[in-house]
Amino acid sequence: MTFMVVDFMKFTKLLSQQEVFDKDTFKSDDKMGHAHLNLQPLVSASRLKQFVQVSSGETTLRMVVPDSDNCLARESSICCINGEVVQSVWLRLCAVESGEIELKVKLINPSR
Repeated sequence: MTFMVVDFMKFTKLLSQQEVFDKDTFKSDDKMGHAHLNLQPLVSASRLKQFVQVSSGETTLRMVVPDSDNCLARESSICCINGEVVQSVWLRLCAVESGEIELKVKLINPSR
């Protein structure tokens, strides 16, 4: 998943809502659950990257723990990898008995 945020100051709370479906060949796909992720820590880490001027290699900018603002299944890291801000997450699916989805969320700089 890749997002572009033009004006960081407009976002006080930014959520990504994901719906997960299975893939059926001969019938309609079934909804398996949903999950949400608060993207504000990613935006904050991007601001931090600009402040500390990280541009090459891989640097961990922030760790995010599971809480009520997200569906994180475990702790998540937000890193700067060769100038790009990337969050690796495992999200627990809601409204189902069990299930998790792995995502890499990248925030790109609109001036590139």
